[in-house]
Amino acid sequence: MLKIYRNTSIFIFLVIIGVQWGFYKNYTSEFPNFIGKTNIIHIHGALLMSWLVLLIVQPLLIKTGRTQLHRTIGKVSYVLGPLIIIFLFLIGKGSYWRAIGKVPEHDILRDMVLDSRGLISFAIFWALAMLYRKDAASHMRYMIATGILAIGPGVGRGLINSFGLGIGTALTVTDLIALAIVGFLLGYDIYKKKNYKPFLVVFIVFLIGAFLWQVRDSDTWQSFAKSYASMFY
Repeated sequence: MLKIYRNTSIFIFLVIIGVQWGFYKNYTSEFPNFIGKTNIIHIHGALLMSWLVLLIVQPLLIKTGRTQLHRTIGKVSYVLGPLIIIFLFLIGKGSYWRAIGKVPEHDILRDMVLDSRGLISFAIFWALAMLYRKDAASHMRYMIATGILAIGPGVGRGLINSFGLGIGTALTVTDLIALAIVGFLLGYDIYKKKNYKPFLVVFIVFLIGAFLWQVRDSDTWQSFAKSYASMFY
């Protein structure tokens, strides 16, 4: 079990590397004179990096036997999680309004898949992690899922900036990577006869998100996104 906690920290560290790779060109490299970046974007980035650092520190605390400190620091997630959800919504809303008049409506509604699925997926995983906070195995799996969500925005941008991939291809690749990782973890739990339900839920959520990205140009999604924007944006 201790090896699992160590591997979790290593995995999230690799995710952070992927995030930094993706955001270096259009964000990190601009420090301290950021171009066209709002305070909401800065706060959003700081919150998510804090969350990823938390996902590294917490498993290490358990591995080293500092369970009480793990519980104490874990209380931060009750504040950090909702703040991330709020700013994910604000980021989506800001992206929508910045694109109005500059980008065709079809493209704006298409790209809303990314913001909306990220918001909903994180909210689901965070809520389940908190719900199962006394079930260490389930709690850990849902927390890992929140970290896997960062692969899309981070590695996706990296593929676009470094290899010239289109956004459609890049995000399809990162969706497949995320599904492969969760699928492997799900299969491992089944093989080891562990509780596979958490990663099954995570896999289904990622699968739905990947499906929505593939149908982003459909009339159904365009209609839904337009209604969503009129109601919440």
